[in-house]
Amino acid sequence: ANARRAGRIATTTRAASTTDFPSFFPPEVRELEEPAAIAMARRCRSVSVDVPGRAKAVLTSCAGDAGPAGSDAAPFVLLHGFDSSCLEYRRLFPKLAAKAETWAVDLLGWGFTDAQDGGIGDYSPEAKRAHLYAFWKANVGRPMVLCGASLGGAAAIDFATNHPEAVEKLVLIDAQGFIEGLGPMGALPRPVAKMGVNILRTTALRNAANQMAYYDKATFATDDALRVGRLHTFAPQWCDATLSFMQSGGFKVRNSIAKVPMETLVLWGREDKILEPSYAEKFMKELPNARLVWVEQCGHVAHLEQPDFMCQTLWDFAGKTSAATA
Repeated sequence: ANARRAGRIATTTRAASTTDFPSFFPPEVRELEEPAAIAMARRCRSVSVDVPGRAKAVLTSCAGDAGPAGSDAAPFVLLHGFDSSCLEYRRLFPKLAAKAETWAVDLLGWGFTDAQDGGIGDYSPEAKRAHLYAFWKANVGRPMVLCGASLGGAAAIDFATNHPEAVEKLVLIDAQGFIEGLGPMGALPRPVAKMGVNILRTTALRNAANQMAYYDKATFATDDALRVGRLHTFAPQWCDATLSFMQSGGFKVRNSIAKVPMETLVLWGREDKILEPSYAEKFMKELPNARLVWVEQCGHVAHLEQPDFMCQTLWDFAGKTSAATA
């Protein structure tokens, strides 16, 4: 089974390795400096995913690694936050992949995933869930450890409560869950909302978010981190796809939290300035079967700021031992 997974994961990676970066990246990818970001971008590939109800296949950008030979661990599937991409996992992904099958996936409408409709279509939470399920069914195909960061946490809760057969365990990383929808932005007329969406691309806004995301700003809130964080906004479908999602009303999982059926790990940066740490305690009061681990000296993005601690904590939670590599 492991050999089959490795073959499937490697199918299109070889083609990408003969060029600098996969062709779906915008030219700005060549401006990246961080070795982990460059390596992650080169790992990425586009997988055609047929989603019921969509006229065209969704060209899904992702990174996948079969993990060590003989591993019986459940696969890790990593979901990024709002208006982000799988490059968010550039530091954690290779560490997890050394232990188990690991995927980082660009959700429908974000990252470099292209639904081939110019962003004018269904990008609602339900559409994102249907796309993720189709991706999981075609590429993972067995119960996973589903990890969601920030708004990706809301997506993970939504998925886990609708497709519990696909999720062995759930991980919430500084997750959104108690904030419903997107507020007034979802009700604005499209031309006005479009101007608001375009502000998300600006250096000023991205820099402000960059500064808020980290505890150790001097080390991590760099110009290159800003370049990585806004790279996907140069994709041609980005603006309209983001707008379509925002006008759908966004994720509303507040009432689903108490219905999560599987064991859940809540990870929270002790110094999170985007989603305050008190939310971690709220999750613990409502999740039926959960444990909380604080990430010290860390802001909103533990997978970027403390990847070694994150990897070990996730591996301990997965509860499996990897067989020795042949």
